Amino acid sequence: EKLAPLIYDMFSHHNLPWPTQACRFGSAVEDLTYKTRYRVYYSEQTDDSEPQKLIVATADVCKPNVASAEVVSSWTDFSKSPYLREEKVLFHPGEVNKIREIPQHPGLVVTHTDAPEVLLWNVDKQPHRPREKKNKLQESIPDMKLVGHEDEALFPLATTPAAPLVASGGNDCLVMLWDLADSTTSLLAGSCGGSGGAKDSPELRARHRFEGHTRPVEEVVFKPGSMHELASVGDDAQLMFWDVRSGAAPVLRMKEAHGPKDIQCVDWSPLAEHCVATGAQDGSIKVWDTRALRGPDHTICSLRSHTDAIIRLEWHPQAKGVLASGGDDRVMMVWNINVDAPPADRPLPPEASKKKSKAGVPTAPQDVQRPKELMMQHSGHRRGKVVDFQWCPTVPWAIMSVSDDGADEESGGGSLQLWRPSSLLYEPQEKVLARLNQHRTWILEGRNPPERQPLRVERAQEELAESAARAARDNKEGKEAKAKDVNRTGKRERQEKQEGVGSKGAGASMNKDSSNKEKEKGREEGNVEKESTREGEGKEQEQQQQPQQQGGVARVEEDDEEDEEMEGAKAGVAGDDGVEGMDTEEGGGVAAKRKRGEGEGADGMEVDGKH
Repeated sequence: EKLAPLIYDMFSHHNLPWPTQACRFGSAVEDLTYKTRYRVYYSEQTDDSEPQKLIVATADVCKPNVASAEVVSSWTDFSKSPYLREEKVLFHPGEVNKIREIPQHPGLVVTHTDAPEVLLWNVDKQPHRPREKKNKLQESIPDMKLVGHEDEALFPLATTPAAPLVASGGNDCLVMLWDLADSTTSLLAGSCGGSGGAKDSPELRARHRFEGHTRPVEEVVFKPGSMHELASVGDDAQLMFWDVRSGAAPVLRMKEAHGPKDIQCVDWSPLAEHCVATGAQDGSIKVWDTRALRGPDHTICSLRSHTDAIIRLEWHPQAKGVLASGGDDRVMMVWNINVDAPPADRPLPPEASKKKSKAGVPTAPQDVQRPKELMMQHSGHRRGKVVDFQWCPTVPWAIMSVSDDGADEESGGGSLQLWRPSSLLYEPQEKVLARLNQHRTWILEGRNPPERQPLRVERAQEELAESAARAARDNKEGKEAKAKDVNRTGKRERQEKQEGVGSKGAGASMNKDSSNKEKEKGREEGNVEKESTREGEGKEQEQQQQPQQQGGVARVEEDDEEDEEMEGAKAGVAGDDGVEGMDTEEGGGVAAKRKRGEGEGADGMEVDGKH
């Protein structure tokens, strides 16, 4: 991680809850000043305790020289990337092994699973399957099934920007080709299959069937810009070329292209149409000139640095001769190949060492010379094999890659990474030296550090507007639900207050009545006692009693006055308590509700703004 800012211009890691087998860029959703937002697709390969999933998400791909060193280096194997946001989930019927978009129609994608059919989806029209209802909803229904294979078609899948065509290879040793032109109207309208609410998917039969492989097909690819030419490889160690205009048989083939080893992947260069690259089970890579296929060793170059099977390779869409590869050794390699070199007999070098470091990353032996074509080695997928990746179609040098980390006991899931190598690795040497020379004293002596260049004003405004819009959109439903909860809480509090005030008033009245009755009873008993005393005594006593009676009457009058004052005071206190209690409770309830409402809204905006 410490060296990451020197190697990468951008790096983002996202830990997935389940292993994955596929990832793919879709169309660009939004092009901003400092980043491009893409629709992306990836899979979740579960253990069947949950449905298999096809995930539709958006990913923010930073443009060159934007990401800071802190962002590039601050990640762990279990990080969640803020630049990846899930938008929709489809419950896929079976594991998702491969994903390809239909370039002419951004909302359509095709997928391979452990079945003979190729499944086609209108992801814009398909209903979203909430994750929390994973055991209550049935699988998503494809919008169409492409049929024709006689056995499982697991991985080989290809499309072309030249026409709405889909090519596939299968365990039946066949390469099939479908034309979607006659079905795009209903597919885009969402009127068929799962998007149209049907319980079954319509079927489309293959238009072309190619025969020639003798063992399962591992990969198929269109010639860039062509709707007629294809290439395929398989477990029969053969590289084959097909042309729709020439019939069902291959027009070219190379037997034992990598010796007897299975060939796992193939890609056709978009910037050098005569160049085709293949990767094999033994970790070797060969680049072929289709104009001069004379033998297994007659290549533009033959490379061997991977220590295990190569699962995927792809040519750079904008940089001629740049090729990326990845596989079972958990490593991705970026190569710079002179594709204009004439083909010659170039035998493969000896097999690379399988020795690994403590992190599980293969280490090259000291006696093996580093190939001159190797630009960099990406070892970010430390917990599992690299199963798929793709160069970003428009943002130069950016890559999305995924690994299957299911074999790792601690992780058990998958990893998705968005990354781009530093321009110091691929720019011309003269340009790199000129840039470094500008900061010579800082690099060599640690003096005169370069000034940080702040984001331009328009970038900051753009980010602020985007965050505000996202916060408003994401919080709308949540705020409505919270408002309903606050209303229900307020109504319940008012009812409780009313019941409390009533009980206090009733208690005060009962205390007052009881006090009055006791006082009246006491006065009546006192009068009866005084009358019996006057009748039973003589005149002397009567004369003596007279002043006592006057004093008693005075005391009774004083007692009455005190009782009346006490009763008034009690009534006043009871009334004041009731009013104060009601005001306090109502005021406290309103203040508490206002505080919760403001706090929730503010917190939601702050979190979304950060996100």
